[in-house]
Amino acid sequence: MKRKILSAVSAMAVFMSMMPVYASAVDGRKVRVIVENSTLSQENGAAWNGVLFDNFVDISDDDNALTAFAKSIERNGCTQSGADMGFVSEINGLGSEQGGAWMATLNDWFTDEGLSAYTVENGKLSDGDEIHFMYTMNWGADLGYDWMSTDTTLSEIRFNYGTLTPEFDPNVTEYTLELSEDTITVFPTASSKSFPVKIYKNEYTADKIGTDIKRNSEISVSDGDSIIIGVANKNWMSYIPDGVSETVYKIGINRKADEISTEPSQEEEISEQPVDENKITIDDLRNKYFVKDAVYGNEWGMITLAKFGLLTDEVKDSYTKSVKEYLDSIGTAKISNTRSTSVSGVAIALSGIDKNIYDFYGYDLLEPLSDMDYVTNQGLNGAIYALMAFDTNAYYYIPKAKDGVNQTTREKLIDEILNAQGEDGGWTFDVGNKSDADMTGMALQALSPYKDRENVKSAVEKALTFLSENQKDNGGYVSYGAEDSESCSQVIAGLSMLDIDIFSDERFIKNGNTVFDALMRYYKDDGTFAHAENGDGNAISTSQAYYAVSVMYENKNGKTDKPVFEEAETSVSIEPSKENSVESSKEISIEPSKTVSQASLNNNSNNTVPTGDTQNFILIFGSVIISASVIFVLAQKKKED
Repeated sequence: MKRKILSAVSAMAVFMSMMPVYASAVDGRKVRVIVENSTLSQENGAAWNGVLFDNFVDISDDDNALTAFAKSIERNGCTQSGADMGFVSEINGLGSEQGGAWMATLNDWFTDEGLSAYTVENGKLSDGDEIHFMYTMNWGADLGYDWMSTDTTLSEIRFNYGTLTPEFDPNVTEYTLELSEDTITVFPTASSKSFPVKIYKNEYTADKIGTDIKRNSEISVSDGDSIIIGVANKNWMSYIPDGVSETVYKIGINRKADEISTEPSQEEEISEQPVDENKITIDDLRNKYFVKDAVYGNEWGMITLAKFGLLTDEVKDSYTKSVKEYLDSIGTAKISNTRSTSVSGVAIALSGIDKNIYDFYGYDLLEPLSDMDYVTNQGLNGAIYALMAFDTNAYYYIPKAKDGVNQTTREKLIDEILNAQGEDGGWTFDVGNKSDADMTGMALQALSPYKDRENVKSAVEKALTFLSENQKDNGGYVSYGAEDSESCSQVIAGLSMLDIDIFSDERFIKNGNTVFDALMRYYKDDGTFAHAENGDGNAISTSQAYYAVSVMYENKNGKTDKPVFEEAETSVSIEPSKENSVESSKEISIEPSKTVSQASLNNNSNNTVPTGDTQNFILIFGSVIISASVIFVLAQKKKED
């Protein structure tokens, strides 16, 4: 009875003592916060579905897991109810009224204490931890939580590299991992998320706080090292149910260092690589793509259709009508008071279908973006997408801001992006942290029209060096400690907008593999793309992948001039040349086959790391991201639309 009471209270309350302590971090410590609904579809009454956001947030000595969640909610411009009462009943319009409840894990564990008990001060919350809020329809059973279970095995151990011997069996605890790489990332999953899982290298110091390796972290390994994974150690829990004992797995590293130096050179690999007649091509993907619902919220789909040359008058009219109805319902072009990417997304989509966004049924979609403070309030993503919005069509001017407002100019937007570039040449959503491929690809997309300017040219070259040096042997990229499809998509889009041929430029071919080859590792038979290589297809990953492919298609088939719309009252600065403008292709009379619908995937969610902001718009031009939509986010990451 004691165990049932403890578990039930934990499930219902998610134990939130919401103390508004928002001291800023001074040493770069961050935790990852994810908010997701994968259990209730919009058709069945959910206000939204998928990953709302997936970001890293600063933590200080005064923080706990709950205040970190509160910071992320505020930073992403979202809403919540009940936290001040110790019980989160609603996040962004989704809550108990729809028949479900919110539960949370810390590092993939449904904790046996309230989240407020996991503090920086007591060492139970630290840099790199992951807080994941999920909507449940049956008190966690649909999320992998079984409060009656005594099973402390792992249901799965995955590695980003290497071959595990023998094949994984939950009841076998000793293995060998054979690999050639010098770093690995480990992805263990508990059979019951009622119990915590922690990772160690060489020494199992479960009794020492802070000696474990964080989830999704890269681990440097040498021949003879061992990875140790513990489940349900008594030092990690406040209450040990009867009949529960820990399980410990040990994986010995067999690193074949000698084989690394004997691999064929890149040139030999390319020349000897056989032609795969069954390989999916860019044209194949184009012919599979269509948009089921051309409506407000599907900005990503509209841009992709435009670049593929698959727009029809029916699609244009449907999206135009939907956006107008939404703007009329709120009475302003400022779609969000906190997230400028929401405005940028719609502006980019409308520009892509040749609409005059200076005067869209009386709404000036660029006017909200004339306030530089509003644009940058969201972080680096705000500047990136605002610059894209101004440059989607030729000669778009920036409207004059109201008196007393920090006037946006292209100079300021470019400087904002350049100043955020890391010393390693890349970018990240959380400026000052290790750069990631995802955000770097996004930044290059925004800077591409200005690539011939001296300061931009230098920054671009550094970024290309970063991407080349950090590309994996399989052609892919790591963001926030793990390989994912969204990073491939953003890099493809960024390189393509710089007119770099990813199939022939040797800087971006590793062991014969291009980033397109890496992206196709996530391709599923139903035409969707997954976030992780062995995962299921999901909407965000699919949207970003097809967008990236559409950019390649547009570049291959040539861009066409767009209509020029001028505004009488303007503040002009550094207009990109018409030749360098980011433009969409003209409509052609090829109907897509009804094979895969990006919009129809909204009910399928996977552990995707959007690129920062995770709204529907954030799907525009990839990202993280994409909160309530990037997500990946950051992170990864970390990245928003």
